[in-house]
Amino acid sequence: MSSLTFQNFRGQNLQGCSFKGLDLTNTDFSNADIRGADFTNAILDEANFNHAQCGLARKSQIKIFIIVALLSAISGIAAVIAVDNTFKSLIPKTTEHIGFLPTAIILFVNAILLTTMIRQGIQKALDYLGIAAAVFVPLIGFLSAFSNDKHPILSWLRSFRTGALMSALSGETKANDIPFLIVTLTAAVVATTIAIVALPLALTLAEVVLGRAIAALALFEALAISAIATGIIARNSLRYLKASVLIQAGVVDNTNNKCYDFLNNCVKNFPDPPVVILAIAGAVILAVALVLLGTHIAQRVLAEDDKYAVIRQLAIVIGAAGGTSFCGAQLANTNFSYATLKNSDFRFATIHRTMWHHARFLDWAIVDETILINPAVRELLVTSNGYHKSYQGMDLRGANLIGADLSYAQLQTADLSQATLEAANLEYAIFSQVQAIGTDFSNAKMTGVCGLGTWNIDSTTQLEWVDCKYVYLLEEPKPGTDDRERRPSGNDNYQPGEFTTFFAEVVNTVDLIFKYGVDWKAFMESFQQVQRKNPGIKLNIQSIENKGNGIVIKLAVPPETDKAQINNDFNSFYQEALQVLGTEAPALQNSAEQRKYLLSVMEDIVRPLSEQVVILNLASGDLKQGFDVTVEILCDRQRLAIKLEGKLPPQPIIFQHYQQWQEMYNIQNHRRKNRAIKIKPGITHCSIQELKTLAEEVEIDVNKWLESEQFFSIKQGLQDKLNSTDEVRVIIQTEDNLLRKLPWHQWKFFNAYCQPEVALSRKESNRVKKSVRPRKKVRILAILGDSTEINVDKDRQILENLSEAETIFLVEPNYQKLKEYLTDEIGWDILCFSGHSQSEVDGSTGVICINKTDKLTVEQLKDSLKIAIKHGLEIAIFNSCDGLGLGKQLADLDIPQIIVMREPVPDLIAQEFLKVFLKAFAGGNSFYVSVREAREKLKQRWDREIPGASWLPVIYQNQAEFPKTWRGLQGNT
Repeated sequence: MSSLTFQNFRGQNLQGCSFKGLDLTNTDFSNADIRGADFTNAILDEANFNHAQCGLARKSQIKIFIIVALLSAISGIAAVIAVDNTFKSLIPKTTEHIGFLPTAIILFVNAILLTTMIRQGIQKALDYLGIAAAVFVPLIGFLSAFSNDKHPILSWLRSFRTGALMSALSGETKANDIPFLIVTLTAAVVATTIAIVALPLALTLAEVVLGRAIAALALFEALAISAIATGIIARNSLRYLKASVLIQAGVVDNTNNKCYDFLNNCVKNFPDPPVVILAIAGAVILAVALVLLGTHIAQRVLAEDDKYAVIRQLAIVIGAAGGTSFCGAQLANTNFSYATLKNSDFRFATIHRTMWHHARFLDWAIVDETILINPAVRELLVTSNGYHKSYQGMDLRGANLIGADLSYAQLQTADLSQATLEAANLEYAIFSQVQAIGTDFSNAKMTGVCGLGTWNIDSTTQLEWVDCKYVYLLEEPKPGTDDRERRPSGNDNYQPGEFTTFFAEVVNTVDLIFKYGVDWKAFMESFQQVQRKNPGIKLNIQSIENKGNGIVIKLAVPPETDKAQINNDFNSFYQEALQVLGTEAPALQNSAEQRKYLLSVMEDIVRPLSEQVVILNLASGDLKQGFDVTVEILCDRQRLAIKLEGKLPPQPIIFQHYQQWQEMYNIQNHRRKNRAIKIKPGITHCSIQELKTLAEEVEIDVNKWLESEQFFSIKQGLQDKLNSTDEVRVIIQTEDNLLRKLPWHQWKFFNAYCQPEVALSRKESNRVKKSVRPRKKVRILAILGDSTEINVDKDRQILENLSEAETIFLVEPNYQKLKEYLTDEIGWDILCFSGHSQSEVDGSTGVICINKTDKLTVEQLKDSLKIAIKHGLEIAIFNSCDGLGLGKQLADLDIPQIIVMREPVPDLIAQEFLKVFLKAFAGGNSFYVSVREAREKLKQRWDREIPGASWLPVIYQNQAEFPKTWRGLQGNT
């Protein structure tokens, strides 16, 4: 994939420019004129086309103007031919011959054709014409065999070309009347069809591409041609009729084949009686009526009437030739809000979560092989209004429906996989059999939703902070009842967070069912064997329930776990354990004794896995000379009598590659909404592939370094002493700023352990003596600092949705107000800062921007922070840019746990990290596991777009403190 020099194309004239196959991720095309531009197969993920103007360049518009003019002329001429072939059959070969019957038949057939077009549409009319052609073409051939003419086909074509006059004067037999009628009828019907199809196509193209003035001009052209030409032809045909009658009656001598000279004189001198004038008027009216009918059909085409979809599709294809092409482009999270999209080509484009809010003329773009092919889906994506509408069975995969109103919508069997319905209104919508794999329902309103008992969700479905009081598992009541299985039952309502918890439990649990009771020795043996077989999967017993004649034990598992395999493994081990113990399935005890027994078993089984801490001390050395390393291992909060020593060799290439990645990372994020990302002067380009290559080189360097021969003794000692099923925390104790930047968590050695996480620490640690007032809820002080060009309101929303927390927000406070709140006597458990920050290049110090004018150092806040720590501050989260300097200074104050970002962090990544971390932490996971889960989420969602994004979060750990859980913060223990 080629790369493009990063530019801001905002408001520029890019008509006809080619960006084919380029990587344009996050490029700004807002308000740009991109008519005729070619983005075929380009990567435009998160690009901004807000208010951009797509369509045809001027050269292509001239071509369309010529096409419109030709189509209008063809329509007018076709109307003339249709009328001419209708009236020419009035000229009989003999006065007693078939007379007015041919005209009547032609008028009748055309009436049927036009009625079919109006009532059933063009496609049906064309289908019927095809059937008629299949019948009449062989019939013409059959009848031609009975003609006395040596060349009957040529005779009929001649009749078709010159009218009935040739037949009237040629003396043909009656057998030729029927073929003549068929040819004339065919000509009239074909001409009528062309007139009806060509004009709507012309008017549609003119209206959409060139404007209403050109459409009016095209209509005038068609009317003028049809009216004038029809009048002339009708007048002349009727004069020929009179002359032919005189010849047939013998009044005029038709010798020496000079009838044409005579007829020409008749045309010039024969007076027009009233009947001729009326006939001429009738012919003109008929031709004009055909044109006006075409105009009516054009209006229906513009209104997207399905009956005329053929004309509409043809107009779209013609209009898009030479227009803006997004064919095959990657448009994930791309913004087309308020853009003009007519005459664009989106065929085969990847439109995953693309924003179409208030886009104009999207219905006049080619959208084949995308979800936009459905008009109802297009309208929903553009207007965000689906109130009380039906989308049953529709394909809405990857649709961007942020904030959409889908209340009371019928969504049965619809596919919403990977769609974004964040903050959407889904109240009382019907969700029976909806596919919602990977769908984002964050902050959606879902009270009263029906049919959730049959929807399909999994661990990738996001249900964070859904606003919901109750739902119904069934769409319709059970037969003979009014019960739709309300949840919660009765008149209770979900409390904040309970809806998410309820459905998350359904998705992230394995149900072990024991019909006749449980042998707990066999159960514990089986549980341990399953854990040993799956060392990377953390299993926790969520609940033990007495269900009728059996017991159901719910195991909580990580989202990506193969639940069926865990269930099968457990059942297999359990049966083996029963055989070894020589027991059969135990009988149930009476309920009172059983409940007491189950509680005691749960206390024994449902406990966290052992925690193991590895401290790597790299106190002396540097990357040019190497390091002397000592390692200590702690387990279950007790220091083991083990100490490992070794060396790490020189590896200066690591930092060289890291610096290259760092520079390219900043360039790649320069166009994103970010928290003060800056780039070095003179560096202007970078592709995703280049950044990915550099990130891989850094990871390879780290692993090569830690797998070196000098370090092998330490690695072997860790393998011997650590249990793969235990939670492992690794603390890097160093004062070297370069080492703090490295992605230590990428060491492949960690893959064999249960959710390992790495933290930084200083050499000396102290535990502050605290005086903490009792409080029932976790207290959070959230500082929302300078928000220039970033969205801190999203951070606020994330914090506001935390249940069992008391959060106080300081929005761009001044220095005195911040000090006042930090020293609050009740105290704080968590300090969270969102805004702009930065650190010195050597990582020694850092500053935060508390408002648009004031920057504060940690030194300025030192006294206030010490008081906050004394009053119980356990965790400080700085969800802002470039925080290693902040982390170092805060660690010097002995805050127990600190989270900062290694590098400048894009807005969306900062928000994603905070959301996932707080959800996991408040949900009961340990502090380190919660950071690990948030990091893994960043890796899954963002490392493809910004390689290395998952490296950003880093923990500073005070080794004198044990990490608190959310419940521990609530109890202040």
